[in-house]
Amino acid sequence: MVTERFKHTAFVRVFFTLLMLGLLPSGAQAWSDTGHRLTCDLAFTQLKPEARETLRAWMRAMPSEHAETFLSRSQPEVSDLCVWADKVRKDKTYDRVASWHYVNVDRTATEIDRAACVTGCILTAIRTHLDLIQETGLSEWPKLQALMFLMHWVGDIHQPMHVSFADDLGGNRAKVLGYEDCNNMHGVWDYCLVKETGQGYAALLDRLKLATPEPFGNETLDPDVWANESLTIARHPRTQYCRLEGGRCEPWASRQYQLADDYQQMNWPIAAARIQQAGGRLAALLNHVLVPAS
Repeated sequence: MVTERFKHTAFVRVFFTLLMLGLLPSGAQAWSDTGHRLTCDLAFTQLKPEARETLRAWMRAMPSEHAETFLSRSQPEVSDLCVWADKVRKDKTYDRVASWHYVNVDRTATEIDRAACVTGCILTAIRTHLDLIQETGLSEWPKLQALMFLMHWVGDIHQPMHVSFADDLGGNRAKVLGYEDCNNMHGVWDYCLVKETGQGYAALLDRLKLATPEPFGNETLDPDVWANESLTIARHPRTQYCRLEGGRCEPWASRQYQLADDYQQMNWPIAAARIQQAGGRLAALLNHVLVPAS
C-alpha cells in the first residue's frame, strides 16, 4: 500500500521546518518544460473527479504574487504544477533541495542502492512529499507546494539521465554531436528528443493521450521500480551513454562523440513512453492521496 510505504510523519514535520528555513542539503534539470507539462496534463486527464476538485481548490491557495514571480501569471494552470519545482530554483528558500531531482548510482550497479540517498535524493523526495500532502495539520498552500514537488519528482524519475552517474553529472559531461541545440547527453534526453519531433504541444499531447492505457491502475507505484527502469534505459546500448565492460558501464567515449544517424528514431519512442508512464503513475498517486477513503 502507498500509505504504508510512505508513512513517517515525525520526519515529515522536521523536513518541512528545515525546508522553510533553507537548512536542507543542497543538479540538473529533467525533461524540458514541455516534457513536464505533458506529464501534468496527461495525469489530469486520468484523475478522478474528486481528485480534480481537490487539486483545483489547492491551486487557488497559491498567492498571486508568488504565481506572478515564478509562473508569470496571477494563478497557476494545471501544467504549471509540474514545472514549478524548476521555476523556484532561483529562490534561496528552495535551492537546498537541488540534489533531490535525481539519484546517482555506481557504474557497476544494475539497480539503485538506497544507501546513495544519505543526503536526500529523488527517492526520499517522493516519499517525503507524499507524506506532506497527507499531513492533516498543514494548510492548503504548504500542501500545494508539496504536491508540486511530488508532481515534478515523478517526471524527473522517469527521465533516464536522472538515474545515472555522478562522475559525469548525469550525462552533462558526456559531450555529443548530432543535435543542433544539445551538445551533451543530458540535454538530448531533457530537451532535444522532445523538440526534434517537430510537433507542437497540442499535437504531442493528443498523440500521447491516444497511446496512454486507461486505466493505468495496475501499474506499480513503487518509485524504486521507476528508478530501475530509468537506469536500465541509461545503460542500454541504444542510448549510447555508456558501454558495458567487465561489469562496469564505462563512458561511451572519452571525448565528444557522434550519435547514430537514427538516434531520434530509436530513442524518441522510449522518451515518449516514459512521459506516458509518468503521467499515468502520477495520476494513480494523486487519485490515492487526494480522494478520501470511503
